[in-house]
Amino acid sequence: MHLLSTFAVGDRKIPSAIKKSFTDEKTGYETLSNFFNNHILIKEPSREELPKKSHPKQKLKKELRRYRPQHKVRFAKPFYRFWFRYIYPFHDLIQENKDDEVIRFILEDLENYVSFTFEELAAELLKEKINNISSIGSYWDRKVEIDLLVKQTDGRTIVAECKWKNSKICKKTLTSLQKKASIAGFEPELYVLFSKSGFSNELLKNRPQNVLLFDLEDFKEWSEEEVYRKKEKSPYSFEF
Repeated sequence: MHLLSTFAVGDRKIPSAIKKSFTDEKTGYETLSNFFNNHILIKEPSREELPKKSHPKQKLKKELRRYRPQHKVRFAKPFYRFWFRYIYPFHDLIQENKDDEVIRFILEDLENYVSFTFEELAAELLKEKINNISSIGSYWDRKVEIDLLVKQTDGRTIVAECKWKNSKICKKTLTSLQKKASIAGFEPELYVLFSKSGFSNELLKNRPQNVLLFDLEDFKEWSEEEVYRKKEKSPYSFEF
C-alpha cells in the first residue's frame, strides 16, 4: 500500500517509486504487477525515443548507452488517487478522531492535487477540439517534461501547458513551452495553454495564430455540451 501512496504524491515514475517503497526491487515489481492485474493502476509508457547513432561506427556516450526511459502509472479511478494521497497515509490520525489535522492538510494540498486532474480534463477537451488524434498524453524525457503532447494521424504535433494557479498566464509561459518543445525535438503545429485564472492582456492582444487559449469558461461550455449530448442519446425523457 505504501507504493500506491508514493505514486499518489510523487511524479508517478515507476523506478523511483519502487526504490522508495521497497528494499527488494523484485518484490516491488511483483506488487506493481498485482496492482495492474487488479485494475488499480494503469501503466503510462514513456513516449521518449531512445538516443540513436547518427552512423553505424558512432559510439554513444556511456550514460546514454545505459539510459532507459522511465515509465509512469496513473490510477484507474480518481478516487484511488485521492484515497492513497489523503486517507491511507493519515489512517492513524483518523482512527484517533483527529479529523481536523487531516482536513487541514487536504485543504493546504488540494491545489497540487487538482492540478493533475486539470491536465486530465484538458486532454479530454482537446480530444473534442482537435481532429485526427492518434495519441495524446503527457511527455517526459531526461531533459524536459511537457504536460500534454498530441500526435495527429498526419504526423503533426501539438503541445500544451496546463496551469492550475490563481494568477493569469503570461507570455513567459508560452515562451517556456516553446523552449521545452524545441529541447524535446518537436516542431509543433499548435501550442495550447490551459489556465484556471485566464491570461494576461499582453498575451491576449499579441497571441500568435498557432496558439490556442482555454480557460474555465471553455471547460464550463464543454461540460454543458457533454450533458446535453448525453441527454440527447438517452432513450428516456423526463418532465418535472
